[in-house]
Amino acid sequence: MSLAQRLALLAAGLAVALVATTTEFTLSWTESSRLADSRRQAEALAETWAVYLTRTVKTPDSATVAPLMGGWPSQHLTATSAALFAPGPRGLARVAGSDGLIVTPTLNEAAALTGRSMVVWRTPEPTPAWRIATPVGAPRPHSVLSISVSIRLLEVQARTERRRAYLVATIAAIGIWLGIWWLVRRWVGRPLSDLETAMDETQALGLKVNGRAVTTSGPEEFRRLGQRYVDLEMALAARQQELSLEERTRGLERLALAEQAGAEFAHEIGTPLNTVGGHLQLLREDLLRIPEGKHALERVETVLGQVDRLNGIVRAKLRQGSWPDLAAEPVPLVEFAHRLEQIMEPTLRAGGVTTRVRLDSRDPVVAVADPQLLEQVLVNLLKNACEAMPAGGGIELAIGARDGRAIIEVADTGPGLAPTAREALFQPFTSTKGRAGTGLGLVVSRRLARVMGGDLELVPSKVGTTWRVTLPRAASRSNGASG
Repeated sequence: MSLAQRLALLAAGLAVALVATTTEFTLSWTESSRLADSRRQAEALAETWAVYLTRTVKTPDSATVAPLMGGWPSQHLTATSAALFAPGPRGLARVAGSDGLIVTPTLNEAAALTGRSMVVWRTPEPTPAWRIATPVGAPRPHSVLSISVSIRLLEVQARTERRRAYLVATIAAIGIWLGIWWLVRRWVGRPLSDLETAMDETQALGLKVNGRAVTTSGPEEFRRLGQRYVDLEMALAARQQELSLEERTRGLERLALAEQAGAEFAHEIGTPLNTVGGHLQLLREDLLRIPEGKHALERVETVLGQVDRLNGIVRAKLRQGSWPDLAAEPVPLVEFAHRLEQIMEPTLRAGGVTTRVRLDSRDPVVAVADPQLLEQVLVNLLKNACEAMPAGGGIELAIGARDGRAIIEVADTGPGLAPTAREALFQPFTSTKGRAGTGLGLVVSRRLARVMGGDLELVPSKVGTTWRVTLPRAASRSNGASG
């Protein structure tokens, strides 16, 4: 069951509970009010007749009371009846009544006579009614009037109203549920479905930066959620690209390390092999002069062959590691710098570093370079600048041209390089990062810059550190412009 359906069912349940509770409260309140009104009217009727009988009847005998009770308003309010009881040898006895419904007195009539006050009680089904007993006579009561006011019609009316009210409440609850279901489906279900579709497309097609909003329907909160997802997608894509560049950098550093180790290995093993090979050749020449040295000469030839084979193995292993092939093309440096800002955005934002691209030329600067190798060089410089400013700072990428060469300068606001570090620049395995650095980043970067026909150098600056990358400039009408 989807979230929209669960919300709709929850809302429907709450709506039914609210409507049912409200209906029950209203009906109970109305029923109580009607019963209270009927009781007050019954009490008023009993009190009025008690006063009337007190004035009319001096002694409670049947001959006097029966004609008076014959005029009892039996249809007043609802079905009513009355009877007068007087004390006798065996307790209260019926003197007269409006009909034969009230025949036997109860303890409440005796209590009303003894206590000289009105007593009210309610009789249950099958004859629901208000029963009222009130003393008659003054100053000392000589009898008690008992009346019954039926409330059956009120209860039947209450049950009928309850059925009607619950029918209307059920219809209203269904209407509320349908309305809520439609609104939840439109405001919640559709935006969530759009967001889920966008996520499925991203998973199926791979992470890509498209900058589109994934939801166009629903309330503002879901549109903002969709835009946040797009921002997350773009940040993940940029981070993925940055990690790819870092992996490529580590590969080049490993290649440089292997090359350095290979060169040292070739140097260390080459000299002894050459010496062994030279002496074996001299030994072969000596053996050629000795007639009985034919068998020893064969052994020397075998050893020389193995030495040559060993030299071949060493040269082949050294040739297995090779640097990327150059694929030079025109590269607009301003657009390239802005793209680098996007690639490095997660790292820059995490380090609190801001960047700015500045064009120092009146004309666009287009270099001839391999975009991947140039990206490798500049990403390494930007990462070094970020690591040099752990508390945050600023980086400026200045684009210019001079003497037919394209120039990119990367300047940071960090503490700068120590004199000892400046002396050891571009030396392999020399790093200011301690164990976190390999000491090959600048070595690899300068080599890549030179592979592209340019160079990498440190530029003196008053604040921070400034690196300058020079590259061949693409031919254009404004090639003579300098920056």
